[in-house]
Amino acid sequence: MVNSCKVDKLHNLQQELVRKVMHLLYEVWSKVRLLQSSADCSNGKDQLQSRPYEISEAIFRLSMDLAYPAHLEPDEVRKSFFGQTESDFEKFALMYWENSPYLYRKKQSGLEGDAVFTALHNAFDLRTPDAIIESFIQDLVSCPAIASDELNINSFLDEVHDSLGAAVKYRQDVRVVRTPDQTSTGSGIEEHFFDDGTVFPDATAFVEKCKGAIRNGFSIALRGMEFRSEKVAAIASALADLFGQPSVGANIYYSPPRSQGLARHYDDHCVLVWQLLGRKKWKIWPNTKSILPRLYEPFHSLDGLVDDRGGRVEVLREGDIMYVPRGHVHEACTDIDEGESEVNASANYSLHLTLAIEVELPFEWEGFTHIALHCWLEEQKLVGSSGSVESRMEEQAPLFALLLHVAIRLLSDKDPTLRKTCMVAAKLPSSIKSVRSSHRSIFDEILDNIDRNCGFEDALRSVELAVKERNDEPFQWMCWLRHLPQQQQQHGRSSRIDFCDVLGPLEELLDMFSSDRERASADFADFKSRFCRRAMYDDACSEFEALLVLYRAGRTRYTKGMLALHGKHGG
Repeated sequence: MVNSCKVDKLHNLQQELVRKVMHLLYEVWSKVRLLQSSADCSNGKDQLQSRPYEISEAIFRLSMDLAYPAHLEPDEVRKSFFGQTESDFEKFALMYWENSPYLYRKKQSGLEGDAVFTALHNAFDLRTPDAIIESFIQDLVSCPAIASDELNINSFLDEVHDSLGAAVKYRQDVRVVRTPDQTSTGSGIEEHFFDDGTVFPDATAFVEKCKGAIRNGFSIALRGMEFRSEKVAAIASALADLFGQPSVGANIYYSPPRSQGLARHYDDHCVLVWQLLGRKKWKIWPNTKSILPRLYEPFHSLDGLVDDRGGRVEVLREGDIMYVPRGHVHEACTDIDEGESEVNASANYSLHLTLAIEVELPFEWEGFTHIALHCWLEEQKLVGSSGSVESRMEEQAPLFALLLHVAIRLLSDKDPTLRKTCMVAAKLPSSIKSVRSSHRSIFDEILDNIDRNCGFEDALRSVELAVKERNDEPFQWMCWLRHLPQQQQQHGRSSRIDFCDVLGPLEELLDMFSSDRERASADFADFKSRFCRRAMYDDACSEFEALLVLYRAGRTRYTKGMLALHGKHGG
């Protein structure tokens, strides 16, 4: 009954009743998983094969609207990560964010007074290397990816209904990797302990293999810690609020002495590194490119990007936090404390958490600009009149707006500002006014750049190519715009555009422009200039924040469901 019910109906259930049922379901499911992984229970296992994932789906569904006790305010995390004073974060946001690395060293004597660090530190059994591995590798399930613009949790559940709660998969969930000494070209090549796509149905055997891998110099990198630990989930959620983003990803890395796990690389997202145990030596090179890498885009070769003689070297000790901006090449290896007593077996091992602030397209400044254009167009539809002199232009406005969306996208390949994080929805202290005041001036600069540099011909050529080849793949980035509200009709006909299927509107756009291209270019320039003069910053902020709420709601439901499958039932 639970699995056949639409998710939105489940919130009517009493939470205390749901918690009791979930504990029972999880107990049954744990026994089923044990039965499935056991070679000695083939008869019972065969009887369960018909619908092996029904219980896990019910647990996931019931957990999505439960309140979880582990909650942190953005201010608590701000103080723990950036310093006690509000000016500390203000300095970080204005000087370092998406610009250069930043290191916040914590006094060892003050770590006990840091409630966020202490709670996270206590989540792991740090007595021995084997105990550490068991404390974060035990009882894992796979966390399948959810599409970045998928806000309907029902669609996700339909997609994974026969695999939810499956055993962890190599690379998707975990990597066990080492990078030997550097080659003549400067950067070492990763060696992996397991083959790609390997699944680990026998949890006990997997833990033992990981212990053996660590003894042979391999590091363990576990993805999706925000889906596996309530304490990490609370930190990630508060950080997402602080930066005004839908979610923050979290990975844990455990490395033996004198070991380098991942090879030298750069990321398409900003990273906060929190050293929980031991010491880690980092080398970071400056970003030589003015355009920041975008999330999910292909990575470029490192050839020519780094000089082995250059780079900044930092050693992180327990409690230290380092910020690495996206696009900055870096590598890290476990540092040895020669003075550490041999009695403390885990002291020369390194355990650190990374928190990835992954800025998705809607929440870059480019995304904010698309939202501003959408809001302005919708306003024109409301005030327009079919009897006015401008009625022809008003009827063509949705297609002009579509072409301007394309032109703005092309401009983002040249304008560094459009790729930067838009923090208009960040939950900052009221005293940090300089960060907020900079947002409106950034938007004004973007509009000025669009008015001067968004070209009609380049945008139209990309449309012509897509229509000719019957290929709208280059325009799939628009899909997220479907989440913005649209007027149903304009001038008696539908003015809605399906942003996930734009070939039809693109063909209509070409037909409209084919008869008089010169006039179309002039009309487009007029449309663009009117938008740049009249776009309302406050309207765009409101719609931006409303979209963020939708994204956050979907991510929160997913997180709660995955936490429940890891035995975290919110009480």
